[in-house]
Amino acid sequence: MQKLRAVLAASTVGAAAIAGMVANAPTAAAATSTSLCGSTYGYVGKHAMTKVSGREGPRTGGYVYVYYSAKTKKNCAISKPVPELRGKAWGLGVGLHSPTYKDGESDGYARGQVYTRWAGPVYVKSPHACINVVGDMNIGAPGHVRAHYEVSKNGVHCG
Repeated sequence: MQKLRAVLAASTVGAAAIAGMVANAPTAAAATSTSLCGSTYGYVGKHAMTKVSGREGPRTGGYVYVYYSAKTKKNCAISKPVPELRGKAWGLGVGLHSPTYKDGESDGYARGQVYTRWAGPVYVKSPHACINVVGDMNIGAPGHVRAHYEVSKNGVHCG
């Protein structure tokens, strides 16, 4: 009986520890995107790219992940499709803009940039000011878009 209690107690503690790690862990996409921005960048938030046209695909096609580095005083952003659209998404784009500092950067919108896995990283220095975030993507094939997704948020991540 004592051995059974010890096993139950150990499994309960193990399960609680795993539950705590899962509850406090960032999403896999957010964690892997940090390395794309750099080691000094921490996760700030994400913005859903929602379907604006087309009949195929889920309502949310991907996210723009935003990070900040206190060391560089810059924000960073990356756009990625949701897991179910990996391999189907194309034309990923991402942009950051600082209205206060009149500065910005984008990726995926120039001729020849037809990204399928992610767009970015893009950076903007905007200490103590808000930023604008944009992102978009398609599913289907170039010339035959089955759905288009986008997000545009102004005045976010003010700091």
